[in-house]
Amino acid sequence: MANNDLITYKAEVWDIMQHTFGRFNDHQLHCVVYFDKHIDEACFKRAVNISADIFPIIRCKFVGNSYFKFPYWEDCGFTAEDMVKIMETNDMQKTIEESLIVNTRENCGPQIILNIIRSKNCDCLCIVMNHMIADGAGFKEYLYMISSIYSNLKNNPDFKLHKKMMNRSTKQIFKKFTPLEKAKILLGSANLSKYNSGITFLLEGAEGNPFMVIRKIPRDRFFLIRDYAKRNNATINDALLAAYIRAINKVIKFEHISIPCAVDLRKYLPDRQAEGICNLTSNMICDIDYSDGEAYEETLMNVKKSMDSEKENLSCLKGPLMLEIIFNMLPYNKARQLVSKNFSNPPIAITNIGVIDKNKLVFEGLSVKDAFINGSIKYKPYFQAAVTTFNDEITLSINFSGTERDRIRIKEFLSLFDKELQL
Repeated sequence: MANNDLITYKAEVWDIMQHTFGRFNDHQLHCVVYFDKHIDEACFKRAVNISADIFPIIRCKFVGNSYFKFPYWEDCGFTAEDMVKIMETNDMQKTIEESLIVNTRENCGPQIILNIIRSKNCDCLCIVMNHMIADGAGFKEYLYMISSIYSNLKNNPDFKLHKKMMNRSTKQIFKKFTPLEKAKILLGSANLSKYNSGITFLLEGAEGNPFMVIRKIPRDRFFLIRDYAKRNNATINDALLAAYIRAINKVIKFEHISIPCAVDLRKYLPDRQAEGICNLTSNMICDIDYSDGEAYEETLMNVKKSMDSEKENLSCLKGPLMLEIIFNMLPYNKARQLVSKNFSNPPIAITNIGVIDKNKLVFEGLSVKDAFINGSIKYKPYFQAAVTTFNDEITLSINFSGTERDRIRIKEFLSLFDKELQL
């Protein structure tokens, strides 16, 4: 690790917010990429170093221990030698999970861990990234960047990429809105008060015992789900959410439920492209009545109606805009107190991180056999399912810190979730 002159970068509002979420989860993102053979680790390390020049936050430490001073990122000069590790194994799946349930050290750095899990014939890349520096879409941007740099280096060992880190602030979302439109967003209603509908999973929880439960939905069923949704003028996301709600009702009986669903705010940007790798996520609320025994199609229609209503307004922008105003107008200690006092974390949620583009996740000389991303490891009583799709195969996952009985219950729940999607 180099000892550079002090270089710092501003901590953005959502960096700070993810830091406060440490009460509810480990605020880490996780990714697994399966290859058909061994990766060129020397080339990969060079790619990581180039990526760190473009996105230097990964080699920083977070400095936020002052009650009054606004937090910032301090460049510590970490290199690939500090971030990349080769782990040889005879039990690939066990080693993968062990390498995923570790945390980055935000106060020391670096903010990313890249483990190459090596078996006799092939490798698997496991990445843990601090959620403070990116959301799921930002994580995908980093994946595409690192794979592109790797491929360019394989074709040209002298390849260099001179690119600077761009704007990471949520302010970029609001550039297109006039002052009057921003006022309407602030005065509009947002369903933030519905985060807690009084429904929680009865899990035991266990500090220091994190795990991940993964379930796959194969390509043939992906197409069935997609086609069913289309026939009902709904989206795949609607279909997944309807199945999720029905599975929850199998475990916890209710007549009404509110489920926060992550929404990528990049949809308000030109070409849905952020200026830099960052957090640009908010929530839409699916708020529906539910009758025990109702048909799946009825649930789907209720979900679609609720989500269509959310998409027609700008309520998902109210929270991010309020946070920008609070942290820019108030002293840091006052802003932090206000947000901590009023922020409510949903006890049950779902995030669809979306499609990992197989045409962008390309490592020269390697075939990517499978890939998925999932979110933070939740602490009791919080519970979240994550969804990603790669090559038309869906990965469902739930991360939790709990007992072995909790693991069994979560496996059973994912089985119920899967069963509700057998359309």
